[in-house]
Amino acid sequence: MYCLWFIALCLLAIRYLPSTISAHSQTQIIEMTANGFSPDPVTIDINSTIIFLNKDKEARWPASNIHPTHEIYPEFDPKKPIEPGQSWSFKPKKAGTFKYHDHLLPHMRGTITVVSEEGETIINVSLIEKVKDALNNILDGIKGFLKISLGQKYNLGAKEFVKLKSSDQIDALKKFASSQGVEKTWQFVLDTYKDQAGSEEKIHDLAHLTGSLIYQKKGFSGVGLCSPEFAFGCFHGFLDEAFKKDLEKLDEAQIACSKLGPGLTGPVASCIHGIGHGVASFHGTSDLKASLASCRKLTSGTDYCFDGVFMEYVRSAPDDFFKKDDPLYPCNSLEKEFGSAYSFSCGRNQPSLLMSRFKMGFEEVVGVCLTSSSELFKEACFDALGFSLAASGDDQQIIQGCSKIGVLEYSLRCVKAGAGELVFQEVPNWQEKSEAVCNAISQSRDDCLRHIDRLILEYNRKKQINFTPIQSGEDVNLYVRREIKKCYDTGGKDGCYKDVAVLLYNQFGLKETLRLLKTNEGHQEVYARCHEVTHYLSRQEYEKQKSISKVYSQCDSTCHGGCYHGTLEAYLKEKNLQDAALANHFPTVCGKAEDYQKPLEFNECLHGMGHAAMFVTDMELMDSLRLCDTISDQAQKERCYTGVFMENSSSSTSFDHQSKYIKADDPFYPCNSLEEKYQKLCWQYQSSYFSIISNQNWLKVADMCLQIPARYQDFCFLTIGTNQVGFTPSLQTMKQDCDLMPSEHFQNICVQGVISSFSYRFVGDAGRMIEFCQMVDEKNKEACFKQMGTSLMDWTTDRQVGLQNCSKIPNPKGASWCMSVI
Repeated sequence: MYCLWFIALCLLAIRYLPSTISAHSQTQIIEMTANGFSPDPVTIDINSTIIFLNKDKEARWPASNIHPTHEIYPEFDPKKPIEPGQSWSFKPKKAGTFKYHDHLLPHMRGTITVVSEEGETIINVSLIEKVKDALNNILDGIKGFLKISLGQKYNLGAKEFVKLKSSDQIDALKKFASSQGVEKTWQFVLDTYKDQAGSEEKIHDLAHLTGSLIYQKKGFSGVGLCSPEFAFGCFHGFLDEAFKKDLEKLDEAQIACSKLGPGLTGPVASCIHGIGHGVASFHGTSDLKASLASCRKLTSGTDYCFDGVFMEYVRSAPDDFFKKDDPLYPCNSLEKEFGSAYSFSCGRNQPSLLMSRFKMGFEEVVGVCLTSSSELFKEACFDALGFSLAASGDDQQIIQGCSKIGVLEYSLRCVKAGAGELVFQEVPNWQEKSEAVCNAISQSRDDCLRHIDRLILEYNRKKQINFTPIQSGEDVNLYVRREIKKCYDTGGKDGCYKDVAVLLYNQFGLKETLRLLKTNEGHQEVYARCHEVTHYLSRQEYEKQKSISKVYSQCDSTCHGGCYHGTLEAYLKEKNLQDAALANHFPTVCGKAEDYQKPLEFNECLHGMGHAAMFVTDMELMDSLRLCDTISDQAQKERCYTGVFMENSSSSTSFDHQSKYIKADDPFYPCNSLEEKYQKLCWQYQSSYFSIISNQNWLKVADMCLQIPARYQDFCFLTIGTNQVGFTPSLQTMKQDCDLMPSEHFQNICVQGVISSFSYRFVGDAGRMIEFCQMVDEKNKEACFKQMGTSLMDWTTDRQVGLQNCSKIPNPKGASWCMSVI
């Protein structure tokens, strides 16, 4: 509180400041602690002495920016670490404001202002206003810091946090992590700095710090908490911390990285790149061959590890490691000993070395790249020049710079790399700028655009999609298909289907939008994921009506009945019941079967409760299953399970509720770890996950189904059939896909799955069932028509209605099979 009064008095006193102030010679001690530099900032006289005192338990190294070259003020550098308890003194010889950092911990920063003893610093009116603004910011910062230091579980506020000085931000993040957990800490950093360029130094360093905190708390199991934002700073900090003392867990690190995605796609590759940074740091950026040899112990992705090693050497190796008179060193030296093994990785980092350490200009570096006899080095070198041009964030600078290379092949590589780097670093307006760069090169435009699309997908970049309201006189069906196609063309990333649902709802309401979806469901762009759209539509309507019955009165089976599911999700979310209260209320929501006109509607409610359970428990699988267990009737309980497992297996692609119980390295999880009572339905819906990870390669899905316990294989193949109805409107394609199954038995099961899904997606459309069963091979017809008879009774409790639908089958034998099960 005294600090707040002090700042207020300072603001009052500013009006009485003299027009000039003078600094006086002094000795200023700056302590280096685990939280950074203190005090910071400081203002001293040009004849004063600064003493940096290391009160940390680790070695420290204060030095002028820019890291790692310290080129702004080269004399401001002790040239070696300062051990705990030791100090280093520095007497500045020139006036100015100098930013500095810790060479060993670059996220720790400070500022020193040196004023001339004779030349007084003039403070004019505009400066006074700036000081006022600064003090106001400090006031806000102190409020935030006091809240952090004294308040309730360190509930950081983004606005207050960004105003804190670097050392206080570090302290705040550490306290927040200790109080709230590292998961929330990383999310806080993501939320605070969203939409800012990923390579911005301060943000990257905060990500670096958070990564180290995650490793300290979670070990290698926590690597999945990091994400690619801010130039992968979280991964770099995580792996630097992991290899701080030894490299004994190198294998464990690789396994952890491999769980971030399939193969060597973006996040996996970048994580392994971080391993390279970590091993180089461990070797003190002084033994390059040992660092590279450590990377060679990895079983895959060694090139990415090499890249991380070379990047760390460019950043942190001592100046005498490199040779100014040999601009190809160390790449050429390594080539003589190891051939081309390191040429590409070394070449990707050589331009950065030449520009930062040797102050070469762009065209000078082009000349160096061209002198190499290694084609791999040249390709990588010109890629790196594209990266360096992209650092400006200026698409025209990339185009113009790359055009100066003079060799078309290398110019095109430079442009493609620059366009991709805009995406990777998430520079402001990266989408428009990267496309503009690609569009500037007619020779390889399409290849360049495919490259940036791949990066967008691999690094989960959020591509902006512009939706438009319907225009007067515009065909409404064409309009609906056009807007939904925008999501279909981009894979539905970043909540696109949620956004388009809100767009349509605001213009047409729930009932009319469902009608439009049903009318256009035959078009693939609508058919593919309109189920997801209907979830979002009914959530919107429930927010308005606050009544399940009022929303249900507008719902129907359009798009697999997603309207019912979304309603229940919104209902339980609104209730916000906790633990025991939720468990008591849960089994009463759907009421009784006799409350519904059709059995299907009751079943949809129970199934929807499974979806809703996952929604309100934040995708906690076991908590959701236990909620289903509160339903007493076994069949109804299992119907609830189906919603839980469907949500878990297929919502790994969903925007606002992604699955937590899916493992990239174990496609059979979580079914292989659950109690027996859950296994049947888990394996049934795990088939949906198989289809996602195989990109609907049904032969691969069938092979995975054959690897699960034999007693559950029929259920897995059944879902292959039901998924056909979700992926294609073509009956012929459904038939052909079921024909791929490895035996007549499993072909029959697949066909039955198709018919079962028809009964829920196309309520009342017996003609579609008949057409499909007439189409299948003779050996599969009996299974098909019998399943039709069973599924017809999902629509009615009246046996005669079911028999009448069976009688519509033109094939007498088919009609007989259909009737035999009713």
